[in-house]
Amino acid sequence: MNNEYKIEKLLDPKFYIENFCKIKTKNKGLQKFILNEAQKDLFNTVSSNNRAIILKSRQIGFSSAMTALYYHRTITTPGITTALIGYNSDMTAELLDKIKTFYKTTPEALRPTIQYNSKYEISFPRVDSKILVLPSTENVGRGYTLNNCLCTELSAWEKADEKLMVLEASVPIDGSLVIESTPRGVGNLYHRMWMDDNNGYIKKMYGWWWEYTQEEIDLIKKRMNNPRMFAQEYGLKFLSSGRPVFDAALVEDHRKNILNVGDYVIMDDSTNSQQVYIDKNGLRVYKKPIDHNLYVVGADVAEGIDGGDYSVATIWDRSSGEEVAMYRGHCSADVFGELLNQWGRLYNNALMVPEVNNHGLTTVTILKQLAYPSLYFRQSKIETMGIKYSDKLGWRTTKVTRPLMLDDFYQAFREGSITIHSKEIIDEMTVFVYDRYNNAVPMEGFYDDCIFSSAIALQGFKILYDKKLEQINYNNILPSGYAY
Repeated sequence: MNNEYKIEKLLDPKFYIENFCKIKTKNKGLQKFILNEAQKDLFNTVSSNNRAIILKSRQIGFSSAMTALYYHRTITTPGITTALIGYNSDMTAELLDKIKTFYKTTPEALRPTIQYNSKYEISFPRVDSKILVLPSTENVGRGYTLNNCLCTELSAWEKADEKLMVLEASVPIDGSLVIESTPRGVGNLYHRMWMDDNNGYIKKMYGWWWEYTQEEIDLIKKRMNNPRMFAQEYGLKFLSSGRPVFDAALVEDHRKNILNVGDYVIMDDSTNSQQVYIDKNGLRVYKKPIDHNLYVVGADVAEGIDGGDYSVATIWDRSSGEEVAMYRGHCSADVFGELLNQWGRLYNNALMVPEVNNHGLTTVTILKQLAYPSLYFRQSKIETMGIKYSDKLGWRTTKVTRPLMLDDFYQAFREGSITIHSKEIIDEMTVFVYDRYNNAVPMEGFYDDCIFSSAIALQGFKILYDKKLEQINYNNILPSGYAY
């Protein structure tokens, strides 16, 4: 029984690492590897999830922790291959040195039999397992089956898409793949993966607050004397390389309003509340319609092909400026028209403002055929005094109306006139930049459909008066001597 207990303890990675492994420190040399709170939390995350993306601050010790965890797995599990991928040769050498240090500092009686096959490989012949320590070259991992794989600083990899595609194919479904990195720039593969909520990876953030006191971080910030670099290296902020359309700090501040499915929201000033849910047609409902409230639907229409642009509908409460529902998906323009008809009628025959460029004409035609009762008629001329509306349905985005529409949206956002609940809208705003021709566009590989759906809806705000209409009492105006 006692021997069984000892074996069980040796198979516990935390116990093994803290009791039998040492690590090199900057100031004190070799020390026992006592896991900090962030590293313990990381172990729990990786133990219960086969795919994980870690967004981390500098100097929290995650590469050391993951190297130790995978080292323990490799020496205690027969027939597996572990790969530690460094983003450059220096990082590769550092990872290899950590493995050698763990081995050398383990008591001799517990050291596994080791064999060096090459400068990139350490094998353990008695359990037929091995560790590969590789730089992120073009064919990294190709030809291997990798049971454990650590990718360090993915945001710094060149040709990251091709390399990670090979690595993901090399790790079986039940294998472990962990990606850890500081944020660096917007638009790279690591940033895109972090922004994607449906890629099968669990996401965890570990900022400076896991490791540093406020006094320590204030000193680091003062010494760096570079707010942008500090925000990236310690504050977990992705920095845009282009000139952003929307103020980054303001966008981040609005993330506090994001709602997820299952969250509870207060419907009014009482204790009445409801859960955010998705209906059978894919509409994410933040707040159900309230009788007599006025609503506006903005619709950005795409062709409905998987992998292409999204068709997006955002529904707004005209009085409060609050987003109450949204849809983002791939469906054909005619089906989108049918769905808009249902959703608009649900929200008290909301003013429907569909974009009519390209496939939007099909959507508007469907709405007409279904006799939708409240469709937007666009302004006949933009540059004239007074507002005259034409008999043409829907919003048309042109070189003239596009910047005006975006400016109106940004003004409402900046002034706090609107409340955004959809993460997709906020995420798109972080990658919406001015190109070299001063046009506002999404960065390569990203979308702007949610921004435009929201901006189109705000054009409907201009013609939908949300206050009580006070009618003139004609008895007080007309002469009393007239027969009528």
